[in-house]
Amino acid sequence: LVQGRFHNSWEMYTIDTAALAAVTVAGVHGAISMGLHPLVAATSGMVMSLGGVLRDLFCGRDLAMASQSYAFATGAGSTVYVLTREMALRGYPFSAITRIFLSMGTTVSIRCWEYFRGEQLLAPMHGRK
Repeated sequence: LVQGRFHNSWEMYTIDTAALAAVTVAGVHGAISMGLHPLVAATSGMVMSLGGVLRDLFCGRDLAMASQSYAFATGAGSTVYVLTREMALRGYPFSAITRIFLSMGTTVSIRCWEYFRGEQLLAPMHGRK
């Protein structure tokens, strides 16, 4: 009973969101540090969300709780990181800490939007006619 209440709680969603934001930055920064193209780096940040979906699948958690917002939130967060890095390379004043906070803030904002609104930003593709 306690375990079921915890897995679908706002506390778990908050921890999950914070971890997702950190993994987004780590994934995109790792790809950039390897010298990959910015488009590939942004995509690699989004692919990191697959680990969370697989975790939910293996642990028997409800995938509908976060699977659509995982990819969208990490994609947006990693895109913000890559764009602000490219702007910094062109002389705009974006420090590394600013890029990290903007990227994590984007990821967290999208997840909060979906949690508090109770609706997903991306509609599920199944069942479309």
